[in-house]
Amino acid sequence: MNFYNLLLERKRGRIVDYIENLSKTIIFIEDNLTNKITIEQISKQSGYSKFHFQRLFHQVVGETVAQYIMNRRLTEAAKKLVSDTTSIIDVAFEFGYDSHEVFTRAFKRRFKVSPYQFRQIRITTEYLYKKPINTQYLTNKNFNLLDDIEEVSFENMLLSGYQTANGSREEILSSWSKLRGNITAIDERDFNAYGVIQYPDTFGLEIDFTYLAAVKSVHLKNHNDPDLKSVSLPNSKYIVFSHRGSTKDLPLSYEYIYGVWLSKSKYVVSSSYDFERYHSFADRSNPVIEICIPVQKV
Repeated sequence: MNFYNLLLERKRGRIVDYIENLSKTIIFIEDNLTNKITIEQISKQSGYSKFHFQRLFHQVVGETVAQYIMNRRLTEAAKKLVSDTTSIIDVAFEFGYDSHEVFTRAFKRRFKVSPYQFRQIRITTEYLYKKPINTQYLTNKNFNLLDDIEEVSFENMLLSGYQTANGSREEILSSWSKLRGNITAIDERDFNAYGVIQYPDTFGLEIDFTYLAAVKSVHLKNHNDPDLKSVSLPNSKYIVFSHRGSTKDLPLSYEYIYGVWLSKSKYVVSSSYDFERYHSFADRSNPVIEICIPVQKV
């Protein structure tokens, strides 16, 4: 058993530090729902860099820091609209919105009705609300989805496919569907497919990542599709994690990689992207997905 797999074996008996660190950021956010806060202030609570923290938060929570804060603020604003008679504009100002119009647009996106309608109907259904992250739930998650871990080097790869700037599962699946319609192989298992996640070089509260469902361009039948996007991945050293399970469980593996493994390893992330490699494009019965993180030794 190599060092990486031994480290993985020991993870069950270890106190997972990242949960405690994320708990600190959650408390900080909850304490400042009515205050202006920056990504620097939030990431400082976790002890991680902005780059590392943004990735970790997104994979654990399933939304960006900005989305989480917005939905928590809108939830508390909605509760206030129902519980007392504070004017709508004062509620908007209290939770960081500069105008009635901006607050109303955000509120309608979240609750499908205006703040005025929400107050009139007096909606109190709990499932509509965004609750604070339950860290006990995170603690109870298991990480049995990851298998082998190895260090490899990949040469430059030119990949082409369909991109989404929306991190929702529906949009990502739509990109894969478009890609499937533009491949040449009769047997899709003859080649690899890639899910490339690209992060910005600078961060605000919003991470603005993109997801590219791609293959090497030789496997495309229509190279002139205007919706096609291409990315060139440079020569690099990677740590490759083998994820056994469905794509729906990928966030659990990312959670472990960014929350535990990297912080305990002798590596740091070296580039503003990572990618998933699918060896069998068509076979989803027992998939093994390789999560490839570009790294350098510290």
